[in-house]
Amino acid sequence: MGCIRICGKVILAPIVIPYKLCFRRKRPTPHSNNNIRPSLAPPPPPPFLSASTYSNLNDNTSQQHQQAPSFDSQQPSPTLPLPTADYEVFLSFRGPDTRHQFSEILGLFLAKNKIRTFLDDNELRQGDRIAPSLAKAIEQSKIYIPILSLKYAESKWCLNELAEMVEREKRNDGHIILPIFYLVEPRDVGHQTGPYEVAFQQHARKYDAKTILSWKNALQRVGKIKGWTVKSKDEHATIIDRVSSVVWSHINRSEDLLGADEFVGMDDHVEAVMEKLSLDSPGTIMVGLHGFGGIGKTTIARVVYHKLATRFERRCFLEDVRTTQEGKDGIISLQRKLISNIMITRDSDPGYVDDVHRGRKLIQDRVSQFKVLIILDDVDERFDFKEVLGDPRKFVSGSRFIVTSRNTKILRSLNENQCRLYEVRPMNRKLSLQLFCRSAFQGNAPLPGYETLSQEIVQRTEGVPLVLKVVGSSLLREEKSFWEDTLLRLGKIPHKEIIERLKISYESLDYEAKQVFLDIACFYIGRRKDFPSYMWSDLGFHPVTAITILTQRSLLKIGDDGDLQMHDQLRDMGRAIVREENIEQPWMRSRVWDKKEATELLQNMKGSNQVKALVVDDAYDNVGKLKRQHFLNLPKLRYFEAQQVEFIGDFINILPNIRWLCLPLHKSEGHHPINFPMENLIILDLNCSSNLQDDWGGWSQIKMAKKLKVMDLSDCPSLTKLPDFPESGSLEWLDLSNVNGLDSGVELDVGNLWNLKLLHLSNIKIGRITGGTIGTMESLQDLDHSNSELEIPPADEDSWWKVSKLKSMMLKKTKIEVVPTTSTSQSSSSSASSSCMLPSSLTSLLIWDCLESVWLPTLENLENLIHLAIKECRLREIPGLAELKSLERLILAGCTSLERLTLPVAAAGDHHLKELDIRGCTNLPPRDLSALKANLPNVHIRWPHEPCRSRREIPSVFRGPELWRMVPED
Repeated sequence: MGCIRICGKVILAPIVIPYKLCFRRKRPTPHSNNNIRPSLAPPPPPPFLSASTYSNLNDNTSQQHQQAPSFDSQQPSPTLPLPTADYEVFLSFRGPDTRHQFSEILGLFLAKNKIRTFLDDNELRQGDRIAPSLAKAIEQSKIYIPILSLKYAESKWCLNELAEMVEREKRNDGHIILPIFYLVEPRDVGHQTGPYEVAFQQHARKYDAKTILSWKNALQRVGKIKGWTVKSKDEHATIIDRVSSVVWSHINRSEDLLGADEFVGMDDHVEAVMEKLSLDSPGTIMVGLHGFGGIGKTTIARVVYHKLATRFERRCFLEDVRTTQEGKDGIISLQRKLISNIMITRDSDPGYVDDVHRGRKLIQDRVSQFKVLIILDDVDERFDFKEVLGDPRKFVSGSRFIVTSRNTKILRSLNENQCRLYEVRPMNRKLSLQLFCRSAFQGNAPLPGYETLSQEIVQRTEGVPLVLKVVGSSLLREEKSFWEDTLLRLGKIPHKEIIERLKISYESLDYEAKQVFLDIACFYIGRRKDFPSYMWSDLGFHPVTAITILTQRSLLKIGDDGDLQMHDQLRDMGRAIVREENIEQPWMRSRVWDKKEATELLQNMKGSNQVKALVVDDAYDNVGKLKRQHFLNLPKLRYFEAQQVEFIGDFINILPNIRWLCLPLHKSEGHHPINFPMENLIILDLNCSSNLQDDWGGWSQIKMAKKLKVMDLSDCPSLTKLPDFPESGSLEWLDLSNVNGLDSGVELDVGNLWNLKLLHLSNIKIGRITGGTIGTMESLQDLDHSNSELEIPPADEDSWWKVSKLKSMMLKKTKIEVVPTTSTSQSSSSSASSSCMLPSSLTSLLIWDCLESVWLPTLENLENLIHLAIKECRLREIPGLAELKSLERLILAGCTSLERLTLPVAAAGDHHLKELDIRGCTNLPPRDLSALKANLPNVHIRWPHEPCRSRREIPSVFRGPELWRMVPED
C-alpha cells in the first residue's frame, strides 16, 4: 500500500524520490487505485515503461501507446569522453510546473536504469546564489536536463542553474545539455517571448543588467539545442521513454565500458550488428558474429550487450562457451549461469539443475517467458543450441540472441538456418595505427622519429586488434633497435598467422615470466592468483614481478576478485607453444592439460623429465587405479590434479618435486594411498574427498611437511577427527568448512598455526581451541566461524589487538561470550567497552544468528570497516556504529530487538556509505534514519514491507536532494 518498487535489485543512483511518491496517508495514488505497478517489461526503444502502462499510471484511461511527439534526432554529441562523476545527470525543473506530472517520474525511470541523477527542485532553494553542494552536483554531472516549463523563467534559481550549465557546456569538456520544452515552444525560450517575456519584465525590476544578460544568453543557447517538446500530458510516456533511451546511450558510451583502446573502430561494427538485430521487428532473431580469433568478436558483442541491456526484461552474457563446455558438467554449468542471471538468483542457488534435460526444461518453461537478450560467446562445433536452451522460437517475441564463433558453418545451422551472419573484418590502416599507438605510446599518434616504424609494424599486424594491442604493449618505452628487430621478425611470419605474431611479445619475456604465462594458459585461468603464486615463489620465481609484466604487456588481466584472466587467443597461443615442444609425444612436453593425453600417459606408464604439470580426470576416460609405477617417469612433476581417480599403494620416493597436489579421494576398496611426498609440498587440496578418513596413511606425512602453506579439507564428510598439522608452523591457509562428520568433542590445536592468514571453520563441530586462541594468531586475515559450535572464549583487549592484520570476519550461529575485564559500572563503561574491541584492521564483518547472547563488541575503532552485516541477532543497539567513517555497505536483517539506530554522520564530508539494507527489524522506528544527512551520495536503501503497511512516519530526510529508494522486501 503506497510503496512502489522502482529499482528491481541493487541500484546506486542518487536522485530524489520525494516521500509523497512512496507513501500516501489520505490521498490514494494511481497505483493504489488500480493496483497497477510499473511494468518490468521495458519496450523498445526505451528501457523502462511502456507508454500504455505509464498512461494507466497517470490517467487510468488509455490502454494504447500515444502518438509520439516530434523529436529531432540530432542530439548534441561531446567531442571528448564524458568525465567520471558521482552524478551522471542533473535534472533541473520548476517544482510547481512539473514536479508531480513529469519530473519525478522521469527521475524515477532514470534511477530504475541505474543512472545516478541529481533531481533538483528549485522550490527547496534559498538565497540568491547557487549553494556549494548544488554547484558541485552540476560540476560532477555528465548530462544536464533542464525542463523548461511555462514558469521556469520566473525562478531565479532555475536561471542561475541554467547559466551555470551553459557555461560548463561551452568548455567542451564532455558536459552536454539535453533540454525538454514542457508546454512551451523552443522559440519562446530562445527569444524570451510569450510567458518568458513576462518573467523577464519582472526580473528587470530586481536584478542588474549583467545578470539579466547572462540569463538571456543561457536561454538563447538552450533554445537552439535540439531536444524534446512536450505538448500535452498524453505525450509524457513516450517522451520519458525517449529521454531515458538517449541518456542511457550517452552514459553507456562504449569507451566508458571498454576503455579507450578497445573502443577504437567499434562504431561501424556495432551499427551493423544493431541493424541485423532489427529491434523493432517481432519474433526472435539470432545474429552470428564470425571471424578469426583476436579480431574483436567478443568486444563487439559486449558493446552491443551493454548498449541494449535496458531494452530487454532480462539479459545474460555467457562468456567462453567453448571452454566452459569442455569442463566437467559443461552444459549444466552454462544452463545454471543462464538461469541464475535471467531469474535473478544467486550463482549458487540453481543447484537444482543437476542434468541437462532439467536445465533445458527450466529454460523453456521459465526463462523463455521473458523478453531476453542472450550472448553466447565463442561457440564451436560441439555446441547444440536446442540441447542447451531449447527451441529459440519458443522465447517471447522480441528476444534476441548474439552468437560469436570462428566457424561460420556452426552459425549457419542455428535457429533453423535463420541465423543472420556478420563477418568481423580486420581494421583499416588508419584505425589500426590509432589502436597501436594507444598501446605503444599511450597516445593517438607515433612519437617523432617513430612514424615510419609504426606504419610498417601496423602493416605487418594485418589489422587484428589483439595483435596490435599485444605487440604495441611489448614496444612501450623500448629502444628503437628493439622496434626494428620486432619489425624484422614480423616480416618473416606468413599471412594470417596470428598466433605467430602474438608469440613475438611472448618471446621477449624473461624465463620466469614465460613459465608463469604458460602455467596460467594451461591450468590457472579463472583461479585466484594466490595459490599458484605460492608455488612459483617456492620455485625461486618472483610472481608479483612476472604478473605485473604480463599485465603491462596485455598478455594477462587480473579480475576484481584477484582471479587470473586471459584472452582465449592468448590461451591458445600458450598451449600451442607447449604442444610444439613435442607434437607426437605428449609425455615429452612440459605441461599436459588434455585429460585424454594425460590418461594415456599414466596408463602406459610414460613420462619424462620434461613433464612439470599434469591433470587427469576419470570422468573423461577409464583411468583405472593409479599406483607408484605410473609416476616413476615423472620426477620433475610439480603440479598434479586428479579428479575421480582411485589411488592405492605406497608412493614413497615418488614425485620428489611435487609442490601442488589436488587429490580428491572418492573411490576406495580399503587400500588408501600412503607415503605421498611431502618434502617440497606447498599446496595440498583434498577438497570434496568423500572417502577421506581418519586412518588415511598420509596424515603422518602431513605432520612432517616443512613447506606446506595451503591445506584444504573442506567438504570431507567422512572425517571424524582432525589431523596433526605441520609442526613447522608453515601453514598459512586452512579450510575446514563443512567437515560435518567431526565429533563435537574434537579439539583444534592452533599451537602450530601461528602463521595462518586464512582460517575457515564454518559448519563444523569443534569443541574447543587448544594451544592458544584465535586472538593470538597475529597473521590472521580471514576468519569464517559460521555455524560452528566452537565457542569463542572471553576476548580481552590484549588478545584481540594481537590479530592486527584481520581483514574479514564471519560469525554465524556462533557461541560468543565476551566478558569485559573491567567493571561494568556506569563510571567505567568506557573502559569496559574498550576491552571488547575487534581489530581495527577489519574491512568486512558479518555477525549472523548469534542468539545465545546479546553481546556485540563496540565497533567504534573499526576505522577501515567497509562492509558490515548483522543478521538475526538479539541487539537493542549497535555500539560504535556512528563512528564507522569508511563504511560503504550496512545490512541489518531480522534483528527484531533492535530499537535504536545511530548511523554515521558526514559533517566533514568523508562518509562513504553507499548501501543500507534493513529488513525484518520490526522494532526499529523509521525516524531513526533521520540521522543520515541528505548530502550523502549513492546510498541505496532497502526497507521492509512493515513501514508501508503500518504507514509509519517517514523521515524528512527523504525529501533531500539525493535518492533514498524505498524497496519493499522480496
